[in-house]
Amino acid sequence: MKIKIAITDSRIGAEAERRLALLGYRVITLPSFSRLSEAVASHPDMLIRKIGNEYISYADYCEEASYVFSDLSVLSVGTGARFCFSADEVKPEYPHDVGLNALMMGDILFCRVASASPLMLELARREGLRVVDVKQGYPACTVLKLSESAAITADQGMAKILEKNGIRVTLITPGSISLPPHEYGFIGGAGEAHDGKLFLFGDVNTHPDKDKIISAASSEGLSVISLSGGILRDLGGIIFTEGNID
Repeated sequence: MKIKIAITDSRIGAEAERRLALLGYRVITLPSFSRLSEAVASHPDMLIRKIGNEYISYADYCEEASYVFSDLSVLSVGTGARFCFSADEVKPEYPHDVGLNALMMGDILFCRVASASPLMLELARREGLRVVDVKQGYPACTVLKLSESAAITADQGMAKILEKNGIRVTLITPGSISLPPHEYGFIGGAGEAHDGKLFLFGDVNTHPDKDKIISAASSEGLSVISLSGGILRDLGGIIFTEGNID
């Protein structure tokens, strides 16, 4: 039987998890990885990257969280997808933490090449993706992908690069997104677009650029779903995918 899956940070909260479950998703939460800083240690955009039909994660993380990868085995049942693991040495300090942090838009993979996992780059090239080098080490955090050709960001540098590569960009003001203990988090980690909806951690109405966000989403045919109340939260986005169970 095919099931819809949402992979999230373990700190998603009961309200958001319940709302996803009511929409038909099996929620799989990721525990912290001891080699990342506490703020991002269980963020999906730091721990798992999908390239083509391959899911990439870290070998050391798999060893720490083997029970989660047992749960994630449903992704490969009858789908042809598989997990592969990087032996990269991960450290909590930037840029040793961003090996899998990348943004895929259409046939382009945006990442800080010097810090990117060699395995991710190899799979990207094997898949025929064009790799674009960016200065921003956290492109998946700073950019909220709405479609293959539209995005939202507060990062002006990323906005320029995206526009140069044919992506329509809605620029918002930095801040108003929670990521303790940092001053603020980023829009890319605060939500995910999937199946005609833009899911956000927190209430979109708390953001000063709420009208821009809602308008940009609407232009891409997305309705905005606030998964919980309060200020928007950067939780590393959501990996929406499918799997099979017997």
